[in-house]
Amino acid sequence: MAILRLVLPLLPGKEEAWRRLYQELSGSRRPEHEESRRRLGITRECVWVAQSLQGESAIVHLEAKEPEQVFQQLAASDLPFDRWFRQQLKEFHGLDVTQPQVVAPSTEVIFDWQTR
Repeated sequence: MAILRLVLPLLPGKEEAWRRLYQELSGSRRPEHEESRRRLGITRECVWVAQSLQGESAIVHLEAKEPEQVFQQLAASDLPFDRWFRQQLKEFHGLDVTQPQVVAPSTEVIFDWQTR
């Protein structure tokens, strides 16, 4: 599995509604969410919230077989849940995955320390 990590700023005034979104994904929309992630090849998804002087950001960790394809497949999907989820990304983060300039970002490890 490969890892895709994103830092997505939350738009001002959207923090509480964004938290409710993830409650919904854990509750009433869980089956749709799980099916979407299976289709996209995602095997793990973790989301944190980080506070900074600029506001809150979501830190998203995805594990997928082909992480570079996740956004392309999500953008191309016409399934109701995927259309709804794309709208949530736009509403809470201003991220439109259907736009060509949005590509799966790459990350580079510049420091990694652990006890031996």
